[in-house]
Amino acid sequence: MNVLITGAAGYIGNNLVAALCRAQEKVNIYAVDNFFSTSRRSFEQPIGKQGSGNSCVFFEFDFYDLENMVPLLEVMDVVVHLAEEKERKVYSERSTTTRPQVIRWQKNVEGYRRLLEASVICGVKRVVLGSWSGVYVESPGSRLSENEPIVPINQYYHQKISQEYYSKMFAYEYMLDTVTLRMSNVYGVGPASGRWKVDNEPGVISVMVEDALMKGSIEVHNKGEQKRNFVFVGDVVEALRKAIFYTGKLSGNTFNICSDKTTRIIDVAEMIAGICDVQIQHRDVKWQKNIVQHSISNTRAKKVFGYRPTDDMPARLEDMVETVRSSKDMI
Repeated sequence: MNVLITGAAGYIGNNLVAALCRAQEKVNIYAVDNFFSTSRRSFEQPIGKQGSGNSCVFFEFDFYDLENMVPLLEVMDVVVHLAEEKERKVYSERSTTTRPQVIRWQKNVEGYRRLLEASVICGVKRVVLGSWSGVYVESPGSRLSENEPIVPINQYYHQKISQEYYSKMFAYEYMLDTVTLRMSNVYGVGPASGRWKVDNEPGVISVMVEDALMKGSIEVHNKGEQKRNFVFVGDVVEALRKAIFYTGKLSGNTFNICSDKTTRIIDVAEMIAGICDVQIQHRDVKWQKNIVQHSISNTRAKKVFGYRPTDDMPARLEDMVETVRSSKDMI
């Protein structure tokens, strides 16, 4: 099987490439990235350590550069789309639209539509889209399913939702087998052991671990009562692998990829503080009012994919701390 991964040098993409390199299934991996938010070194170091029989060929260009993409798509079975150009502050409350934001929209949304069109023309069998569970809004339901309403509360969510709609449209109109995986807050050290955080905008857990080891303390906003659904990056990679090799039709469906429970920020901070033997400091922050997270259901992914998250956060956090401690350049 030939699999193309866009955004292959990013946190999730890098871990996916590493997992596929040593997968039991025979797969030829084609990795594409423009190093917009990461470095070549952070990609090459972990991948070079795999040493499996599966091959990985890397190409440095933009996923929306169809002149370079089409020759690859012509021999591809599956495309996994993880690439995005994202501004550093996703949760910006600015209402004005800037020229860079318009350009970013064209690249991320219209670029993805063109990628889908090229996939249809080139005979790609399946396109897997990486999205985010932050697109949900508040619902009376106790655990949010994939059928709950979604809303674009900022530019980033708007782009993700638009990509999801394009995936569904191409599944219905052009019979392209597409699937969307809505991931919750990803953390941890995965198959690419040198990669433990998102480069451009690290998550709250990676920030806490880094601050604990470099600053000797952890900052928690407000009382830390905010709840998040954190999912181990290895579980996300396994879900992507299952979507790649799934033998049936996925037909534009969406799947939540998350853990089985939500965790308070203060509880995460206390676990990390205990591992690193540091203190927790609280700071009042009001701008987080638009960051809403809810309990999310992964029932559909369990039923269709056999997805089973490994909810062992204390052990995962210890692995993260040890990795960061041993990392000379704090990748």
